[in-house]
Amino acid sequence: MNASFLYIALILCCHSVFIVALVTAEAFNFLHQATTNTVISRRKAHQTYLKKFVPSSARSKSSTQITSVMTNSLEVVLPNWRDVDVHAADNGDDGTVCSPFCHPLSKTSSSASSTAASWSDAALQSGLNLYERIKSCQDPFISSALTSAIHDLEMAYRLYGPFCMVGSYNGGKDAVVIFHLMRAVHAHYCHDLQQKATESNNNGEEGTESSVMIPRPRVIYFNNEDEFPEVLDLLQDTVGLYDLDMLAFKEGVSFGEGLQYLVERNFAPGKNGLSYYGTNKESLLHLPPPHPLAFILGTRSNDPNAGSQNIYAPSSHYMPPFLRVNPILNWNYGQVWHFLRTFELPYCKLYDDGYTSLGTVKDTMPCPALKKDNDEYWPAYMLRDWDQERAGRISKKKKQQQPKEDSEPKNIEQTVTMSQTSSTVSLPNEQEAKTAKDGSSAHTRTMSSELDTDELSSGVVPASSSEHLPSPRPNSVALIVIGDELLKGMTPDSNIISAARALRANNVALARVSIISDDSQEIVEEIQRVTKEVDVVITSGGVGPTHDDVTIKSVAEALGLDMEIHYEMASLLLKKMSNNTEETVQSTTDDDGLLRRMSVGQLKMATLPSKSELKYLTDNPDEWPVLKCDNIFILPGVPTFFEQKIQVLGLYLGKPEEEKQAGLDVDISPSPSQLAKSDTYRIVLSSEEDSIVAALNETVAAHPHVTFGSYPIVDNPEHKTIITLEGRFYNGGYTRSSSRLLDQARINGGDDAGIFFTKQEMDEHLANALEGLKSRLPDESILSIDQGDDLS
Repeated sequence: MNASFLYIALILCCHSVFIVALVTAEAFNFLHQATTNTVISRRKAHQTYLKKFVPSSARSKSSTQITSVMTNSLEVVLPNWRDVDVHAADNGDDGTVCSPFCHPLSKTSSSASSTAASWSDAALQSGLNLYERIKSCQDPFISSALTSAIHDLEMAYRLYGPFCMVGSYNGGKDAVVIFHLMRAVHAHYCHDLQQKATESNNNGEEGTESSVMIPRPRVIYFNNEDEFPEVLDLLQDTVGLYDLDMLAFKEGVSFGEGLQYLVERNFAPGKNGLSYYGTNKESLLHLPPPHPLAFILGTRSNDPNAGSQNIYAPSSHYMPPFLRVNPILNWNYGQVWHFLRTFELPYCKLYDDGYTSLGTVKDTMPCPALKKDNDEYWPAYMLRDWDQERAGRISKKKKQQQPKEDSEPKNIEQTVTMSQTSSTVSLPNEQEAKTAKDGSSAHTRTMSSELDTDELSSGVVPASSSEHLPSPRPNSVALIVIGDELLKGMTPDSNIISAARALRANNVALARVSIISDDSQEIVEEIQRVTKEVDVVITSGGVGPTHDDVTIKSVAEALGLDMEIHYEMASLLLKKMSNNTEETVQSTTDDDGLLRRMSVGQLKMATLPSKSELKYLTDNPDEWPVLKCDNIFILPGVPTFFEQKIQVLGLYLGKPEEEKQAGLDVDISPSPSQLAKSDTYRIVLSSEEDSIVAALNETVAAHPHVTFGSYPIVDNPEHKTIITLEGRFYNGGYTRSSSRLLDQARINGGDDAGIFFTKQEMDEHLANALEGLKSRLPDESILSIDQGDDLS
């Protein structure tokens, strides 16, 4: 009886074991067979496995947000979004070393035990559909741009492959564009590769894979505590919707650190998706070099950080080695929005609220050019003036406090809050590296001498000649007069003569004058041309609120600067051009509230280049300040206003550096150094100009440090010629001739004392030249000699 019972029990036990083994074997055979087709069918197989062999209560709530793979009958979830702390990884705090975009499957083996996540079939099909729509697009506004962008991405994929292409995806409009272009090309490239592998396998070719891993598109993001919540919402929604692999670097991880982390660890997986996984950093020593990476960026040529990048731009020497791919480098603002709206692609909802360029919550406001008559704004895609794309970026510059009369002058630092992030993450170029290293401006200054970021400086002078050398001062000035009404003869110009007299009175050389039309491109080209020849540029005209007032935005374009709301100017406009008192303006601490009270015209005038300064050149509180941007002073064109401003600006430019930096920008009264200028003589002759040529030439050759002028008079029966004599001396600046003499003296090891003179020395040179000329002219031809310089 006992033996029979044991026999029956043994049979039942063996039968149960057989059934369990059969079910388990069936399950894994099912999965194994499925994984020999494609990665996508592997994912389907896993979902079927869950339904067939795992109780519903124990199933993972898989969606487009996660992918699961099986390892040793255990489920490993492959999330779409992973936060990365490179500092912890570098310190070995996580105890692992893994290719960044691969997901670890086991910590018990040092062999290939991590995998790339496969792309869902729904997301793959969405990418293929988008690719076909782009390729068939016939829209004349964007079809050519789309064709070029797709071609550039396809070439990059051909060289680097899907495992080594990484998109910069931070939620800005440009980043959204390149992300969708990337997923379209990613889908087409991988699907095409998979089809070729299948065809080769069906044809019985040796060494071919039966399946090809189609990985998720890979993107990166840098967390910022000041990020807009709406941007994070877009990122999290689209990362799940399109089944991406997102690596989000934690706050505090710099851009360079994140890139270094990716480049050093990019051990790309094989076609089956498996990759290296180790438990310590020493494991890296036994691996071959990582695969090179290419980063897909949303940089456009008019971005401040675009520099001289091309479509394909190698990383700078100070960065880890990688390739920058800029598929929309030559797109404009309109094409960006036309693409997003034509293909009905999701973007951050802030753009529908009037934001045109996204930074952080601390430095970004709606674009003032989109403001309606009420407190609302038009959507970003309705911006007509694309040059104002970044006008909503905030640059706060507080007006310098006026020192008390009984206090010592002080230098008061201005607080500047600049945007630290961009709607397009763009990798640094060579020029930005120099900026970060020496703190200089990111915009190259093409001038004959360096200018300090705040004040004017004419260069470094040897201390050995300090007795003779003057204080730093601008060498020369160019005046650009802007106005179609002048070129059409509708009104006479008076600003040129006002500028010439004001500058000359303060020993500042006016070297060039241009009169150009109200055309933005002409203004940009003229500014770029003259800044190569002079130290300071003054513009006249085109600074009002109407459509033809384009000078300010042209200055920004010429210098490569953004247009931003300048809150000091906004407060000033609100105070002076409305019924608001100073108290009500200052009581408004909400910047957005300040903007809401401004008219469209006032908002335009408050939108200035990002490096703009308001220079208060007098102590009169009712005076408007002078707008300064880099080495350019922007003055109004109305003759009355221009003459007022050029008078105080001439005083400012003519003062030595130490006087400019003491308290107020400048005192309205001339300084002693400005009064100490050489004399000027005028000789009125009764002789025709051609009769005195020989005498004049001999005198000019004998006195190289004196400037001579000869002017014929044609409408006076007695006065036929006027000759002027002036010392070639600018108290505090170098003339072009003295600069050349100085260079030559230094080359020859000479003394600077023979080039620069005190006022007494210069007056002696001038007196000698006057006597020399008198001796060579017929006595009866000299009608008068005085110290004026008026030729009328």
